[in-house]
Amino acid sequence: MAIDKRPSGKYRVRVFLDHVVVGTRSFERKADAQAWENEQYRVLSLGGIPSPSLSLLPVAGLIARFLNARQTRVSPHTWRTDSDNLRHVPSTWLRRPVSTITASDVHDLLAGLLAGGFARSTVTRMRVTLSALFEYAVSEHFAPANPVRSARMPVVVGLPSRPKADTWTPEEMSRTIAAQRLVDPAMAEVTEFLGLTGLRWSELRALRVEDVAQIPMPALHVWRAQSDGYAEKTLKSNSGEVRSRTIPLRPRALEIVAPRVEGVPPGAHLFRSKTGKQLRGNLFRRQVQWNATTCRGLTIHALRHFAISYWLLRGVDVKTAAEWSGHKNPTVLLSTYAHVLGIDANRAALALLDTPAVPALSWGAVPESLNGLD
Repeated sequence: MAIDKRPSGKYRVRVFLDHVVVGTRSFERKADAQAWENEQYRVLSLGGIPSPSLSLLPVAGLIARFLNARQTRVSPHTWRTDSDNLRHVPSTWLRRPVSTITASDVHDLLAGLLAGGFARSTVTRMRVTLSALFEYAVSEHFAPANPVRSARMPVVVGLPSRPKADTWTPEEMSRTIAAQRLVDPAMAEVTEFLGLTGLRWSELRALRVEDVAQIPMPALHVWRAQSDGYAEKTLKSNSGEVRSRTIPLRPRALEIVAPRVEGVPPGAHLFRSKTGKQLRGNLFRRQVQWNATTCRGLTIHALRHFAISYWLLRGVDVKTAAEWSGHKNPTVLLSTYAHVLGIDANRAALALLDTPAVPALSWGAVPESLNGLD
């Protein structure tokens, strides 16, 4: 037998080539032994040489090595995201040898996360992290192949559709701004500016005075971002190119900006605290008493949803709204804000249904206006 159970309770695998043992390894679980044996014979069938040492490193050890190596290769924000995602690796994986993880294992993990209520976009990002983990394993010769490549995102029947972008109504926004002005007028303008421009919080924090343009029209040049607690970075595309966009400033947005640029050095942050320092999210929320002045538990990011929804409702075309908001693909914007575009269509359809019925032509006689026409 190629796999036999030893007195110790472990399962020993022997790999044969022309009746000669070319590899042997012991496992705690028979399933791991079978997976390893299958992989060694797959390598042999391709003309390769089986490498028993591939199975020595457990998944827990791989994760530790991967995160350590990753720290100098990606941004701190990406590293933290990867670290958080890898916490969802099941405990049953951690002691298993790296090379025994199969595409089926990966599929089951992703399907379980989806069924557990995680958003599909979040699980997709977890899959990206897992793929990077196993690509590292392959490059370091801890695994012969990346099992994530063969595991597509699962389709789980019965999952709720992608949630709509929740945000304020115009009336709720007006009440929010009014309430915040009573608490801190200067910080209330930050809320208002986010609702006018659709900026992400990290983008607003990174704005400099020099990013405000007057020619050919008042506008913002957005090309940097800085999340709270992280270093500033340029906005880049997937290919690594610096990505920037221009957002025209409406009159009210220009009123908010004007006193913040007058007599201020070009390199200074556009929005600053009362002490002249760069804004931080926790300080901003505290100064405007966010939980008391806002409604329905909405976040700062909901201000971005408000701006984009308002643009679409006022007739700004999808391509332009995508450019202003920084969506590289208008289809992504459409998938998030389709419900907004449907509002006017539904109203128009209802108005049509409520109009008096138009008398139909009599099919038994030819209308006078058509007499003489063949």
